[in-house]
Amino acid sequence: MTESIAVSSGKGGVGKTTIAVNVALTLAKNGYKTLLLDADLGMANAHLVLGVNPEKNLDDFINKKIPISKISYKINKNLDFISGGSAVHSLLNLENSERYNIIKSFNDVKKTYDYMIIDIGAGADASSISFMSAANKIITVLVSEPTSFADAYSLVKASFLDEKIDNFGIVWNMSNNNFQAKSHFEKFRSISTKFLDVKLTYLGSVNNSKIIKQSILSRKPIINNHNTKEIEYFDNICKNLKNLKSNKNKSIKFFEE
Repeated sequence: MTESIAVSSGKGGVGKTTIAVNVALTLAKNGYKTLLLDADLGMANAHLVLGVNPEKNLDDFINKKIPISKISYKINKNLDFISGGSAVHSLLNLENSERYNIIKSFNDVKKTYDYMIIDIGAGADASSISFMSAANKIITVLVSEPTSFADAYSLVKASFLDEKIDNFGIVWNMSNNNFQAKSHFEKFRSISTKFLDVKLTYLGSVNNSKIIKQSILSRKPIINNHNTKEIEYFDNICKNLKNLKSNKNKSIKFFEE
């Protein structure tokens, strides 16, 4: 069965999409059939990080009734991509029934992929929480800023109280070093678990890097650069995913009847 992993963040600007894209590429590099879904609806930009411009997106599924399997864009032999449709107004205010149809539509391709990575919108709005709830596992991306701490806590709290999501994998982005990232994670875990009955699992960090920044600007994902040590960050995150427990909340799930 396909394992679905939602990549979330409490606020924008923390590198969530960069993490989602490079995790998907890493899983594909390691031989897993992977689907990357940009579910940051109407504000999607994963295609920019990938450096591609698909002709079709989720708007074609919703409004033109084109099957999910027909709107995917092949990145490489192991990775397919579904664009969320940047600046598509009709995707910005979806009804619950439309989000439900998107989630259930993936039953048609459940035997095709080992993993699906879902890049969801930042924050704790209804759309983001819906896609988090539908995924097996959650990655939440933070940076070492007070607003990132506060907003990520709000996201964890909202998803726990509203949808009973209680397992979160944490990736620390733009850290100065691994020690700093782990130290900040421990502080965030201490605060979160003091008030909420949740489990936070440290998946790794991505340190500040000029090479990563350049990869974003040039629209060439870091994983495609085989001669850089930065790919180790994403290798470690993917290895640690096995230590992250799935959420057992009772809601509709990707790839389930």
